[in-house]
Amino acid sequence: MKRLFSAVQVKEEGALLKFFEESFNLKIINGLIEFKEKESPDNYLPFYMRGYSLPINKAFGGKVYSVCSKISEMLGYTEKEIEFYVSNEAEFNSSSILSSIRGKPHIVIINRGLIEKVSLAELEFIIGHEIGHLIFRHAYVTRVIQYVYPTYENLPPLLQKLYDVWSKLCEISADRVGLLACGDLETAVRGLFKLSSALDEKYFDLSLENMVRIADLTYTEMREHPSYVSATHPANPIRIKALMEFSRSTLWDGIVNGDKKAFPHDPLLEEKMNDILYLIKKAPFDEQEEVELMFLASAGMLLLSAQEEHKDDEYNYLINVLAQYVHWPPAYLDELNKNNIYEMMEKASATIMEFYPQRTRDLVKQLFPIIVRDRKLADAEVGVFLKISTEELKIPYSEIVDIFLQGIRELYQPFG
Repeated sequence: MKRLFSAVQVKEEGALLKFFEESFNLKIINGLIEFKEKESPDNYLPFYMRGYSLPINKAFGGKVYSVCSKISEMLGYTEKEIEFYVSNEAEFNSSSILSSIRGKPHIVIINRGLIEKVSLAELEFIIGHEIGHLIFRHAYVTRVIQYVYPTYENLPPLLQKLYDVWSKLCEISADRVGLLACGDLETAVRGLFKLSSALDEKYFDLSLENMVRIADLTYTEMREHPSYVSATHPANPIRIKALMEFSRSTLWDGIVNGDKKAFPHDPLLEEKMNDILYLIKKAPFDEQEEVELMFLASAGMLLLSAQEEHKDDEYNYLINVLAQYVHWPPAYLDELNKNNIYEMMEKASATIMEFYPQRTRDLVKQLFPIIVRDRKLADAEVGVFLKISTEELKIPYSEIVDIFLQGIRELYQPFG
């Protein structure tokens, strides 16, 4: 089963997991959190769940219990490893909670509002989806990030973008496990439609043809007019498109046909997924964002190269500034022509002066922290900053001095 799930998981999700592991040392922090949880066994969540939610067990769980048991066993879990509950919540949702205490079961919660409106087949998809989150241990990342940054808005911009993308990829991976569980694309797509609308199918003609037509139309519009939304879940048309491509893949054929020995590498699926996943990643919306990105990247690199050796904290600040425009700034910086940086900055500055002159002061203020990020004030960096501000963006020298002194007062801490 482990090899199966490894093949099913979206490849880029695994790559981002490695990035978070290296950035946070997830193993260490998770281990310490789990140690404290074991010290307080009275806070074990099922004690609360059993008092305020309905446990789905063999005695009175009926067909819902049968579905939960069937899908758990199919995906490699015993009855003691997952406890299922129905909560008295009208919200059309379900969730899973990864247990960090050895010997204690994981939890899957199905809201009343959802269970009342889905068929048993659709419930198989939903249960499979939630178990998918447990299989891939998505809480391993989420728990640490939420512990280190209790307030999402305090996440550095680069981490915000990557965490948003990773969260969306997790949902797509879990959708694939949901399809494994129910075994039928139409059922899975119908489940996704219901999750997005929370309406009973008696109001709509939810044939696969109609659902695919609606999803394709919206997906096409999204590609023609891309926008970036910070959210944990991808837009429904993206989820449906991703699931359909997975169901058409050589990999899925191998799974359906019982090829347990080898799950073939599917470059065509990866190519299709890269095309779809473009829509969940931040990219410049228009010419203004493109030229601002070019200016900040080139001007920032000029400031970094003003000294023989730039510091990591200066570079990290720059990529966080660029993250407001692009998903992965290091790749953008790597693609810059290092022999043509100044010309790039001049070209971007000229475009800004012609079409977006109102943006010059804000852009300069975003560059300034690079100068003092290393708690030093280097003559070379100051000279480059003043030259770009006054000669390229045509900001009066007196005004730049005001901006500079304000930045010194707010940010410069030589021994901080």
